[in-house]
Amino acid sequence: MSNDHHRNRSVEKKIRFTPEEWQQASAILDQVREYRPMSLNEFVCQSVLGKPITVIAVPLDYMKMEVQVNKIGVNVNQIAHRVNAQDYATLEEVEQVKAELAEVHRLVGEAWKTFREQQGR
Repeated sequence: MSNDHHRNRSVEKKIRFTPEEWQQASAILDQVREYRPMSLNEFVCQSVLGKPITVIAVPLDYMKMEVQVNKIGVNVNQIAHRVNAQDYATLEEVEQVKAELAEVHRLVGEAWKTFREQQGR
């Protein structure tokens, strides 16, 4: 590979699984990937070397976040439609979008705070 000089791990090995072993390993990796990205290489290296695979679940209220993002999308579309039709948007419309965006920002901030607390930071 041409990028080998940029890698810390220069030794490459092939591994083989039975279909049952792969099903089990793949299921575990899929569970980990629900919470954070992890390559098969990272997963195998950590498993073989006995390093813990830490999964931290961040209690993010996806439903509340989705509602807020959808509201923002609807309002932005309404503003864009009005601006395209009449060349203006009301201050009230812009303020509503700003308030909804602030709520999304608050929810993401809470999720990050919880995440950092769980990591002991």
